[in-house]
Amino acid sequence: MKILRGTPIASGIVKGMVCLYLGTAESDIPHFIIEKKDLPFELERFGKALEKAKTEMSEMVRVSKKTGDKKAEDIFSAHLLMLKDQGLREKIEKLISEKLINAEHAVNDVFAQYIKAYESQSGHFKELAHDFVDTRDRILASFSVKTGRFKCRIGETHPVIVATKALTPSMMLSLDRNHVLGFVTQEGGITSHATILARAFDVPMVFGVDVENELDCGCAVYLDGSEGKVILDADPETADYYDKKIKKQEEKKNVCVAKRKLPARTKLGMRVSLKVNISSPDEFHFLEEMPHDGIGLLRTEFLFARKDSAPSEDEQYEMYSKLLSDEPKRPVTVRLLDISSDKLPPFLKVPEHINPDLELRGAIAAEIFEDLYIDQIKALLRADKTGNLRLLYPMVSDIGDLNTFRRITLKAKAELKKEKTKFNESHIPEGIMVETPGAVMLIGELLKEVDFANIGSNDLLQYTLAASRGNQLAEKRYHIMHPAILKLIELAVREGRKAGKEVCLCGEIAAFEEYYPLLLGTGLTSFSVAALKFEDIKCELQHLERRKDKTLLRKYYGTVSKDEEDEFISKFI
Repeated sequence: MKILRGTPIASGIVKGMVCLYLGTAESDIPHFIIEKKDLPFELERFGKALEKAKTEMSEMVRVSKKTGDKKAEDIFSAHLLMLKDQGLREKIEKLISEKLINAEHAVNDVFAQYIKAYESQSGHFKELAHDFVDTRDRILASFSVKTGRFKCRIGETHPVIVATKALTPSMMLSLDRNHVLGFVTQEGGITSHATILARAFDVPMVFGVDVENELDCGCAVYLDGSEGKVILDADPETADYYDKKIKKQEEKKNVCVAKRKLPARTKLGMRVSLKVNISSPDEFHFLEEMPHDGIGLLRTEFLFARKDSAPSEDEQYEMYSKLLSDEPKRPVTVRLLDISSDKLPPFLKVPEHINPDLELRGAIAAEIFEDLYIDQIKALLRADKTGNLRLLYPMVSDIGDLNTFRRITLKAKAELKKEKTKFNESHIPEGIMVETPGAVMLIGELLKEVDFANIGSNDLLQYTLAASRGNQLAEKRYHIMHPAILKLIELAVREGRKAGKEVCLCGEIAAFEEYYPLLLGTGLTSFSVAALKFEDIKCELQHLERRKDKTLLRKYYGTVSKDEEDEFISKFI
């Protein structure tokens, strides 16, 4: 068995045969020298091909507008603007005239310059390279150049998992939706135009997989779009696990689609608060598509990922302002910068003898890098124009940690007043990240001081079991749903109810829909999950009967090893 890991884009699980989709190859594009006397004819050939491409693209814009597909309309309108760019046309005509090369050759060479320039960028700008590839192919297709094909014919006649180096909008239009089980790509991004169209296929999708070297036509795989995995040659145990998940997924899907617009509730009608975790700007796009209860955790580390310097207060203000204004009626819980070994800003100079996982967390980091946190808090206070901001303090283990963050927050407010800068001076809800056993033991006292608490199960598991995250030896020995973690969560939720304060689970275990019978048994009614898991979790909740969960939880507490825990979950869940 071999597991290829990538980045999940669209959730769901399927099994099927891989079929490679090949883009335009250099060998497909004619390259030859023309006679000078044939130059007018070659320029005319190019002009006709360009006009044909513009006409076809205009028709695609018209159809998209007629059908109300705003996303497709925006994408095709952008491509039409590229085709109408006079500067682009002049560059191609100049290359044909000066080098005396055929039109297809010139189109490819000019577009190659744009593609190379954007591929060297990062984030959304890098994704734009695929739009230039698509626009180039649109012109080449007008010359009757073959711009895309399946490597094996089965992709044209049977449902397959489409594997390709990169998706393009034209490719999406050429594929029969009924023949696509899922997508696996080498390149791509959450906000690329091709991805936006591909998500309309409503199939699992993963990018960042080495398609060219790891996959070939005929490979039988399981594609897990929820976890970002492609599993080749699954062993019997893994195959049985995924076959059961696929069967459950199919049984539940129709019911969940019908209830997609409704709030999250269990089968017996218990209302569950289901929020979204956001880790990068690309994920904001998904919020439009789901009726969520707010952003339960905005991780701000992406803003501090630059190598040279920290983001300025104004840069942060712009980002926070957009997000808060886009979600005016729902709470947005923003966690202050959380420093650790896997989230260490590149520009920070940390002494070698300091362990970021144990000696530079939470309030300690805030004291050492106080100016960094003051700027962040000032930006957040300025951006909170609609009053939906909730401040979340990371890694709080006692009242002293909480007081450190409050002192810095007061200092940020004092600086804004001194600068005579307008900001929200009313009470902003404050919350703490509960990520250590110490915080759970003191949760009653802590909840008296704050408005809510988020449980970070990732760190809580690490510090409870003395097992570092990502340690393969530890993962083989300890279950992610270790009974000790559930007991700590149950204690925190019980104290939250006594205090009348919300306790929300936002860690990794909340992303596993099969664990919800146990999680609801702890008394939890508030969760925050990754955007790509939102629909899966909501669907699972709609099929759960709340009254059975407490009994199940008590039985699970009786397991004493990972083998017993695996067996219990397999048998009862």
